Amino acid sequence: MSKTAFYFFMLDWQKRQQWRGKTFNSLKDVAADPKCSEEWKNISPQDKEIYIVKAKDSKIKAQGNKKTTIGEDLSEMELNAKREQEFQQKMLEYINSVISMGLLHNNLQKLKFIFIHVNWFYKKEIGINKCEFCPAEFAVAQFSLKNGIENIYHEVLKMKIPLGWKRDAIEISQQTHQIPIELEEGQSDFSYMFSELIKFLETNKTGNKFPPLFTTKNLIPVVESLLIKMVEVNNGSVNDFLIYSIEALFGALRNAAVQKVDNRSIPLIVAENEFSKDFLCNIRGFECDFHKIIDMSQYCSKSIVKRWGFTICDYCCQYLNIELIEGVHCPKETSFLQSTDQDTSIQEITNIDIHIKHLNINDKISKEYKNNTSKQNYSNDQRQCNEIKPLDIIDHCKASTSTSQNLTLNISTCSMRIPNTIPQTLIGVQENIDPCVDFPPIGKEEEA
Repeated sequence: MSKTAFYFFMLDWQKRQQWRGKTFNSLKDVAADPKCSEEWKNISPQDKEIYIVKAKDSKIKAQGNKKTTIGEDLSEMELNAKREQEFQQKMLEYINSVISMGLLHNNLQKLKFIFIHVNWFYKKEIGINKCEFCPAEFAVAQFSLKNGIENIYHEVLKMKIPLGWKRDAIEISQQTHQIPIELEEGQSDFSYMFSELIKFLETNKTGNKFPPLFTTKNLIPVVESLLIKMVEVNNGSVNDFLIYSIEALFGALRNAAVQKVDNRSIPLIVAENEFSKDFLCNIRGFECDFHKIIDMSQYCSKSIVKRWGFTICDYCCQYLNIELIEGVHCPKETSFLQSTDQDTSIQEITNIDIHIKHLNINDKISKEYKNNTSKQNYSNDQRQCNEIKPLDIIDHCKASTSTSQNLTLNISTCSMRIPNTIPQTLIGVQENIDPCVDFPPIGKEEEA
């Protein structure tokens, strides 16, 4: 029960009365004393404000820590902000230390990093500022400035979409990666995917620690959701994996590469802006089989990790005297020029047809149903064509003439009867009117 300002006033009033030698068994006796109530009524607004503040502080303490207007715990927010700041500091220290060691031993171009990209179906809020993402596709790649993207582990997932989230999943899919929900050919065994991921990372372990996974800042919670689903079925811990910003890695590698030529280093915010441009988004030839069929390479996770490697090489290799090799450090010339299906060979078309049959991408409508529907549509069209009446062409000039003639013909030739009533204009007028007197012929008087 919250304590009011009068409660704290009674405590002070009881103490003052006890100093004067008057005792009370409980606060009920204090509240029943008319002198206490009278003094409370006559207290000044300034003194009353003191007790009001005490009541508010007591209410806040009773409710726990201070919260925002949307229910966020301020102390928890401050703690999370501090943890995030410490995490960012450790990330930058790790990246700088690894690159510094590479420069010291002159093997910067041989340093290996792990990239990861994840596409998703829907986002579900599971708390304040906490979201869970349903993964649709992911790609993990090993990168170095010397060899570019060397190995890639890629999977398209088959996810069971819960009730109420299919519309969101379909909309996100149609707007981005276009992977069908609950794709039959997709991978659904998270235990298998976890073991394959561990095998992929084993070769780059430092002691007992896995190498950090680098991705874009906006995809960090998406990668976390994928890892959580993997470790849940294997009794692991998501804390075994570190997810760092690839924009920070890009900026550090670029600054380290140019320092031998000049000191034109760029801040992190500029590195993030440059990396987000994705100027190679239109290249083709590095996507997975599924996205090659539907021609959506710009959203394919496999193509994206490849483009990340090309972007870093484009900004760094020239300063480290690394010869650019097409397909390793930069896209092949044909990748930029290949924009239409005219360049696709017959063998590639055949392979795509085979992949389509293998992936079984259809709308689940049988051929028999389609044939019946086509026949029905054809018969309906023929019937409608037969029922259509011929058009009547109307000449408006002739139409107006014929209309006036019809109106003339329709006029009755019978004489109209004399009205039984007297018009208002003739009321009061003399009945015997001699038209010759009232209206003499012109020129008659002159003759007379």
